[in-house]
Amino acid sequence: MKKLLAMAMCCLWFVGAQAQQQDKLTNLMNEREQLVMEYQFYTQQNSNFWGKKSKGDLMSIIETLKKIINKDSELIGAIKEASIKKVAESTVESQREGKMTVEDQRIISARMADLQSQIKTLQTTIKKRERTIKDLEMQLNDTAELRYGKDKVISVLAVAAFVLLLYAVFLQIRLNNSSKKARKKKVVKQ
Repeated sequence: MKKLLAMAMCCLWFVGAQAQQQDKLTNLMNEREQLVMEYQFYTQQNSNFWGKKSKGDLMSIIETLKKIINKDSELIGAIKEASIKKVAESTVESQREGKMTVEDQRIISARMADLQSQIKTLQTTIKKRERTIKDLEMQLNDTAELRYGKDKVISVLAVAAFVLLLYAVFLQIRLNNSSKKARKKKVVKQ
């Protein structure tokens, strides 16, 4: 009787843990979906003066992609955890029963292969996101360098204009002084 009660409690514990794991995966997938929608929103933003992505837009995109990568890492961890739990459950069952049928082995292998393919898919997605982040960072740096170059040209032109203004004022003063001297000479000659 005690053995039967212990087995029933163990089965209930496994069922509860499995349901909790499914809820965790569902929540992570929903959060990732929200982040992807946020990423799509930011990629559609073109709030720069020239109608392109501003530095703030690019930073938001980068931050969102980092969040997506982190969420993907959490998903991978949860999937690995789920696969480890499934393997552990199957091992416990096989030890209790003492034997496993060929059909059960095939199902477990298929599940493991499916989980591994999901892990590989998520890892390739992470690599693509990282490449996208690097590309966006390079684009951000190029934009900053272009802006710095334009600011440099504007500064040089402003200094040149200021020097020309000072030169014109200086020439005007000399012209006025020479006009006064010429008038004084006329007055003195008369």
